[in-house]
Amino acid sequence: MTQCESNSGPDAARGVAYGRGRVAIIYGTRPEIIKLAGLAGRLGERALLIHTGQHFDSSMSHDIAVQAGLPEPELQLAVGGLSRAAQIATALGVLDQALGRQPVDAVVVQGDTNTAVAGALAANALRIPLVHVEAGLRSYDRAMPEEHNRVVIDHLADLLCAPTSGSVDNLAREGITGDRVALTGNTVVEAVRQSLPAETHRQKVLREFGLAADQYVLATIHRPENTDAAGTLRCIRAPKPP
Repeated sequence: MTQCESNSGPDAARGVAYGRGRVAIIYGTRPEIIKLAGLAGRLGERALLIHTGQHFDSSMSHDIAVQAGLPEPELQLAVGGLSRAAQIATALGVLDQALGRQPVDAVVVQGDTNTAVAGALAANALRIPLVHVEAGLRSYDRAMPEEHNRVVIDHLADLLCAPTSGSVDNLAREGITGDRVALTGNTVVEAVRQSLPAETHRQKVLREFGLAADQYVLATIHRPENTDAAGTLRCIRAPKPP
């Protein structure tokens, strides 16, 4: 995240005044907690943490925040369980009021969640510089709500922290270039490194599962496209040998 903290930020991108005041970090899901905890730690007391409650189960929210070392949020919403439109609308309304009362130098959102797009819209409406962490990802699948979210956020953002050169290329194809874009890497890499157990414990886990280092793949398959189609799920669970 070094470049996202440098002078190539929103002020360089659009001439927006950018000082040393507070920075709103808006999150609401497990991945956002994991990927933004490091940045929140870097900002320290400057970070204004806002949790929308999109993930509301303790095991998906509070417990993860504790493990990541993320302090309690200063503002807690409760949009979990609502429809996509209601989540965005409810979060947007509350964020508009909260950010209107509490001046901040910038708003940070991560990824492509309903929380992130609500935060982006609120920042844009209030003319607050917007930083998008993990910008430029594209699936080109318009059936995915996340695809619409990430495109909207990228086009609103003042500073786009792209994790890979491919993400930078995706943004360039949509006319987003120059000082607005910074190739930063992905904060999840730092999160993984910080959470890795000691080498002796890792070797013990490999032995328990009968695995060899660098000879296995760990995959999450929670998306409906993978889990709701029996044929697709069978292929994932029993892939054909190379």
